[in-house]
Amino acid sequence: MRAFLPPVVVALALSLAGCTCAPATATPVTLRIKNTSRDTLIVKDTAGQLGLTVQRSVNGQWFSFDDLPCACLSCDRICERSCQCPDGGITGVVRGIPPNGQADRAWSGVIQVAGQACGEVCLVPENAPPDETFQLQLCFVNQLDGVEVPSDGGRVSASFPPADVQTCVTRTFQPQQGVVEISPARGADCTTTEGCAGRDELCLAGSCTAGCPSNTYPAQPELNVTFTSMGFFAETREGADGGRVLQTGTGRITATAFTGETLQITLSNAGGTGRVDVKLPGGLGGPSLPTTVDVKALVAVRAQANRVVRAFTLRDAASNEVLFAADPAIAAPVLREAELLPFAVTREPGAVGCRVDANCGKLVFSRQKLTNGSASAVVEPGRLASMTVGSSSWRFWNVTDGQYGAASACDSYRPYALWRER
Repeated sequence: MRAFLPPVVVALALSLAGCTCAPATATPVTLRIKNTSRDTLIVKDTAGQLGLTVQRSVNGQWFSFDDLPCACLSCDRICERSCQCPDGGITGVVRGIPPNGQADRAWSGVIQVAGQACGEVCLVPENAPPDETFQLQLCFVNQLDGVEVPSDGGRVSASFPPADVQTCVTRTFQPQQGVVEISPARGADCTTTEGCAGRDELCLAGSCTAGCPSNTYPAQPELNVTFTSMGFFAETREGADGGRVLQTGTGRITATAFTGETLQITLSNAGGTGRVDVKLPGGLGGPSLPTTVDVKALVAVRAQANRVVRAFTLRDAASNEVLFAADPAIAAPVLREAELLPFAVTREPGAVGCRVDANCGKLVFSRQKLTNGSASAVVEPGRLASMTVGSSSWRFWNVTDGQYGAASACDSYRPYALWRER
């Protein structure tokens, strides 16, 4: 396929033509990235651009131009019908620059301005004045979901996220300087996100940042509750429009088993049998439930936007102690406060990390807090903690906790699980 100049590039090239007098020789410049941050910088490097773009000022506005153009777009070769520019393809190439690392590439000091040949718009090289002020832009991300980017400067095939989720910084320079260095900007010191003034900034690790430092917080709420009933559960509907559906039953645990990541609890009473399956992702195991005590089981079912979400609690029928509880909490908790008493699970204010989702936007992670009277435990996403009250001890698992912005079409979530250890 014949290579053509994109209209935006053509208009830019035309606007640049004749701006200044071109010198007889070009002044090459070394473009250098110094990673002064604590995280690996991931940059687009499909054409060897290293995430760097040179920009020129036109009428007081900065415009980017391709300083690594395809040779087939030059006016010297535009008439060669067999000359074709490489197809960038759907998947590009990314490169990692480690903390305290450095990466260089060269700009020849040549600008491509618009010309014409064979009835087509093409590019004519023009040497940049050595004392003209240009701007260098660095755009990067700190993580790519599902992509293992080498932290030692290696390159891998991967799609780069869209511009609205990249972090970009700029620095002005003149070609006569010979070298221009650019680094990620460190945000203002902070203690809370409210102290950050920049667009989409969060307070992470004591500084404001619009990017998302690399983290290992679980991204998806894989906790899931299902149930079957052959006489064990009695159904109650809440509200005139159906609201939640409650499945309740009192009886005895007759068996527990793990199948993969799924805890299976079999129950029985005079009315029949029932089973509750709870997927506990991550292979962390779960409770060792007693089978010699009477229990009260509750499955709360909420239907919303053509989706059904279920939560589950299990209590000792004699003492009313919570033996087990699990809530996917997609969009909002399914269990109500009274159904978890004397425990309460809340989201802690403040972000501990974030991740960029190309479809849903920025996902912000938070801690969850388990409270029982004066006892409490604050837990980061993906972590477990123990809490002792009286002679009993419970394990609390913040499966994950992620919130999207108000403009996102995706649901936030904060799934958790709680069980008695002894």
